Amino acid sequence: MSFTSNRDHLLYSSPIGIYTGSGASHSWLWFVDILDRMGFSHVHFIDDRAILSNALDTLNVLLMSGGDTFAIAEGLGEEGSNKLRNFIEGGGLYIGSCAGAYLPLKSSMDLLNQFNFIKVKIANISRRLSEPERSLFQRHACSPYGCDFVFHVVREDILLNMVNGFQVDGNKKIVAPLYGGPSMLPSEDIEPVATYQGFTKKTKFLVEEKLAEKTMIGNIAVARKWMGKGCLYIFGPHFEHPNYPDANRVMTQVILKEWKEKAIRPVDREPLSSTVGSSFFEEWRRELSHSRMVAFGMERLPIHWMIGNKWYDPGKIRDFLEALWKRLRYLESVGEVEVAHEEPKRMIGHLKETTDILRMIRKECDRGQTTEELAEDLFLHLKKVASDFLTIYFRKKRLESMSSEP
Repeated sequence: MSFTSNRDHLLYSSPIGIYTGSGASHSWLWFVDILDRMGFSHVHFIDDRAILSNALDTLNVLLMSGGDTFAIAEGLGEEGSNKLRNFIEGGGLYIGSCAGAYLPLKSSMDLLNQFNFIKVKIANISRRLSEPERSLFQRHACSPYGCDFVFHVVREDILLNMVNGFQVDGNKKIVAPLYGGPSMLPSEDIEPVATYQGFTKKTKFLVEEKLAEKTMIGNIAVARKWMGKGCLYIFGPHFEHPNYPDANRVMTQVILKEWKEKAIRPVDREPLSSTVGSSFFEEWRRELSHSRMVAFGMERLPIHWMIGNKWYDPGKIRDFLEALWKRLRYLESVGEVEVAHEEPKRMIGHLKETTDILRMIRKECDRGQTTEELAEDLFLHLKKVASDFLTIYFRKKRLESMSSEP
């Protein structure tokens, strides 16, 4: 796919938002990896409060990751739903993965019924099961869905068939990981982009294979819908997962194919009135090292937490911390970085609080105490620490790319 140099410039300077608010899990970091590798630097991190404060007016693209769909819907509410609809109809591109895919689907459930952008039914819902099958799934992986539940038949790799012109190097068959995303039935309201084709040697079956086939094979895995001047792409599997380069390229194709120059409303941001250099990054590295050491030690513990409708384990902590650690050297190498006046103090403070919470969790685990409330607080801090740091990272990347333009 080719573009003029002017369009390339516009595209790569196009504001892209990654949702990090209520209900977002660690998987939004996978979008960070894709955009970083693609060379996008106009990347912003927005939560539900920012959306309610009109942050979507400043974006061309919104990426909504996996997580807890109900928590996302609750955080946004009816007002957030209206703002999301206006964003898309005004020319915005919405890409939802897993929980972000469920969010705009038609539902009669409280909270979710505030969205209902796409009229499509899903196969992996309990009302479509026989009584023996319902009994079986109630003993396996599932998530509450009103008086029913969304059930999951497989995890990890699944084979997909790309349709309607999407392919990678002429190949329509690709593999992507599935961690609870929807299996959608055909509908006149959507255009299929990929269907579930089959399983691989790495597929992990949560039920017997025949039941998995009945639920998945032939159904829609990725779909597109036009709304006004913009469109939505909903991904059941995680095409943004960094270990699946072919799936990543499809995600890239979507952004390149559907991006449109959209009128952006200027917004007043906190002025960059300070600079930070080696002393700040030394303190950041030191505190981040402390967090990493505690987190690594916790990975050997047999613990996990249910936060909302989503399970978390200590490995998810490392996903956040490593996303920062591997980008720290770049910021250390570029010298001084412009920041808002209170930003450095706030960032170090949040990171120290994160380390403290990690230590409290470890202490309570050693004492055999429950740590669910501490874990919930921890992941809120991790999202804030990561989004603050990555905001500085992409800001510097953006300024660097602008200064190198002829």
